Amino acid sequence: MSCQCETCSGSGSGHTSLMKQAVAAIPIQNMQRGMELYQAFNGFEPSRVEKVHHPRVIPPVVVELGELVGLIYRSDKGQPGQPQTYIHRMEDPPRLVSNIEGTQLYIVGGSYHITPRGIEG
Repeated sequence: MSCQCETCSGSGSGHTSLMKQAVAAIPIQNMQRGMELYQAFNGFEPSRVEKVHHPRVIPPVVVELGELVGLIYRSDKGQPGQPQTYIHRMEDPPRLVSNIEGTQLYIVGGSYHITPRGIEG
């Protein structure tokens, strides 16, 4: 995968490409594993890599909201550019919790896996 957009390529402006910045900040093995999972799940390579700033650790105090018995999500897996809605019922429901501000959700526990067939478990 290599993004050729103006932002990522730097267009000769002396900026380091976003792709190179992302790779520099993330161990290459993790980047490769993430790209492999994306391709296995979607059936095609990612078109871009984005560096996202967000907390990566669940806070020490969370608010229990309940069991996450299912997910509804939209993805263009298997059909680039043609997203469809998918519904997945969790066999072993994880817990849905939020931070104490009520502004961020987290999925905790459960026994599911992301595979080429979708979300399983």
